[in-house]
Amino acid sequence: MKASKYNIYVKKKHGVICFNTFHDIYSFMSAELYELIQAEEYDKISDRQKKYLFKSVFLIEQDDELALLKNEHSKAVGINGTYELTLLPSLDCNLRCWYCFEKHIKNSHLNVITQNLILNYVDSILCRDDIKFLNLELFGGEPLLYFKKELYPLLKQIKCKAEEHNKGVHFFFVTNATCIHSEHLSLFEDLHASFQISIDGYKEKHNSIKRYFNTSEGTYDKVIEVIHQLANNYDTYINLRINYDNDTLNHIEEVIKDIIDIDRRKIGIHMERVWQTSPEKEVSYKIKDVLNLFMVNGFAVSYMNLARRSYSCKSGKVDQAIISYNGDVYKCSGRDFTNELREGVLQDNGCIKWDNLKLEKRLSQTTYDNEYCISCKLLPLCWGPCNQKLLETPGNILRYCQLRNMELSLDEYVEYRFNNELLKMNMYESTP
Repeated sequence: MKASKYNIYVKKKHGVICFNTFHDIYSFMSAELYELIQAEEYDKISDRQKKYLFKSVFLIEQDDELALLKNEHSKAVGINGTYELTLLPSLDCNLRCWYCFEKHIKNSHLNVITQNLILNYVDSILCRDDIKFLNLELFGGEPLLYFKKELYPLLKQIKCKAEEHNKGVHFFFVTNATCIHSEHLSLFEDLHASFQISIDGYKEKHNSIKRYFNTSEGTYDKVIEVIHQLANNYDTYINLRINYDNDTLNHIEEVIKDIIDIDRRKIGIHMERVWQTSPEKEVSYKIKDVLNLFMVNGFAVSYMNLARRSYSCKSGKVDQAIISYNGDVYKCSGRDFTNELREGVLQDNGCIKWDNLKLEKRLSQTTYDNEYCISCKLLPLCWGPCNQKLLETPGNILRYCQLRNMELSLDEYVEYRFNNELLKMNMYESTP
C-alpha cells in the first residue's frame, strides 16, 4: 500500500485537511494519523482507519495513478457518448464591455437556411448509436438577441429530435441576461435551461462597464431582476460569474445584499479576474475574504478553472464543435470568431467540412504531456493549458499555469475548497 500521489495536506490547529485531487475527495484527519501516513508506518494504523483511507482512496495499492489518468484522458477526448455542441446565434451584442475580445458583427443572426443545416447536423449526431447525450451551449455575441423569433423555435425542434431518438439534451445559455423578459420564462422552463450570467461586481462598477450600446444606460438592476425571475420560476441553475478587478473585491457585500434571498440550490458564484488586469501585491487576502464571505452567506463559490475532469478544455475533444450563425465552424470559444481562426464549414448536407490540417494539429495537443504538469498534484483538476494557448505559443507551459497564477497559496486554496464542499453537502442534505 501507499499514499496516493495526488493527496494534498494542509495542517490546521486541530488536525489536517486532506484533499485527493484524483477522486475529488476531502477529509479531516488527526495529526497523529497524518504523521503515520507521512512516515509510511501503515502497520500502526488501525484496521478501521485503513478501511476508511482505502475507501476514500487516500491510501491505494500499487496502482500507477498517472497511467490511469492518461487512459482516462484518452477515453474522454475520444468517443465517449456525449457530444459538445455550441451555437452562436449572433455575433452581435447589445453591450460593449471594454474587455471583450470579440469584434461584434452588427445585425448578425440565424437565417432559415442555416437553421435547417444545424437541424440536419444535430439529427446526424443524435442518429449515432455511440452518442447518448447532447450538451448544447448557446454563446455569442449575445445569444438571446433573437431568442423568441429565431432561437427558441430551433431549440424546440432540437429538443423534439432528441426525444424522437431517445437521447438526452441539455440547454445552457451564456448570456448577459438583458434580453430576457417575463414572456420568455415559460420558454426557458420548457427547455429546462440553465444559465451562466455575468455581472461586473457591485452596481456602480457594473453599470460603468455593462451599458446598453445605444443608450449608455446601466444594466445592473435588470440583470439582478432577471436572476430572481429565473430562480423563482422553475427548477433551474444559474452560474453567476462575477468578473472582477482589484476594486471589485472591496464591494462584494453589495452584490450579496442583492441576491441574498435566492435559493442557494439554484445559484452558484464563480469569481473570474478580468484577464487584462493583474492582482495588487499582497492581495491574496482580498480574494480569500471574498470567497469566505460568499460561503458564510450560504453560497457555493468557485475560483479558478479547476474541477475534476479528464481534459483541459472541451475543444480538445473529437465530438465537439462550435457553429456560428453563418455556418462557419470553430473549436475554440476563447478567441474571436474570424475567418483566420475558422476550422470548418457547415455543408448543405448538414455535415461539417473540417480543415483537416488545423483539426489534426489541435487534437494532437496533449497539453499535460510535460514534466511540470506530470509532476503536479493538480493534474486531475487542470490537465495543463488549453490547446489554443499552446498552438499560439508552443512550449510555453509555465506562462499559463493556473497554480502559478493563483491569487491564493495552495494551502489557502485547498482550505477554501474543503469549506466549500462542506457547504454544498449541507445544502443538498437539507433538501426536502
